[in-house]
Amino acid sequence: MAPITIIGSGLAGYTVARELRKLDKDIPLRIISRDHGGFYSKPMLSNALAGNKSAEQLLMKSAAQMAAELNAEILSNTGINAIDRQAHQLHGSAGVLAYSKLVLALGADPFTPELAGDAADEVLSVNDLDDYRRFRAALADKHNITILGAGLIGCEFANDLLGQNLQIQLVDLAESPLSRLLPPAAGAYLQQQLEKQGVTFHLGSATQHVQRHGNGYRLTLHNGVQFDTDLVLSAIGLRPRVTLAQQAGLAVQRGISVNRQLQT
Repeated sequence: MAPITIIGSGLAGYTVARELRKLDKDIPLRIISRDHGGFYSKPMLSNALAGNKSAEQLLMKSAAQMAAELNAEILSNTGINAIDRQAHQLHGSAGVLAYSKLVLALGADPFTPELAGDAADEVLSVNDLDDYRRFRAALADKHNITILGAGLIGCEFANDLLGQNLQIQLVDLAESPLSRLLPPAAGAYLQQQLEKQGVTFHLGSATQHVQRHGNGYRLTLHNGVQFDTDLVLSAIGLRPRVTLAQQAGLAVQRGISVNRQLQT
């Protein structure tokens, strides 16, 4: 029998696997991960620096440990390029893989800001453990960090980085931080508290250019304001990974369209 297959080894994928094992301990189960496949808490990525946590310390269980716990086959560092719904097959870096039932737990990718400048492609984002490892390494010998986006993740990173004795600048098109979550008065209060700790806000304008300048970067906002920084981190939101589903002919809107049982 072909295994029930879950594409994605984040919280959603592993939660589905755990719930399945409560119902059936022996049915064949395969989990496909495009990264290392270990289990960790993704929310910790934006507040682990204050605790001086390395990427290895954030990893709760390795892929091998999860495979043993779930009585499952876990394929790490495996990409899937196409779904053949009629043949019940997946095509990817591991060849052709058969499945009986398929769960898409693909997660989301960071929204990429439209930036001009010769350093636009050097803006970092943190969306998984490998990203966090790269970002933590990039912070070495840096003094001024600019975060694009003053939403929940951007403000969490700002608060986390304050503990590293860094100068933090937050840029957002909105007029107050957490504008989609808080009323203006509450957002203003949050801004005041972060400013007291040394955060500088550039609100009401988005970033237009990121240019290399000396050993760092020079940012130009749409309102003409310019300032220099050592490192730029984008935290302006996420976009659901729907390409694989679209290519397979599934209905997609803002995400993958499902019924009340989360079935396509």
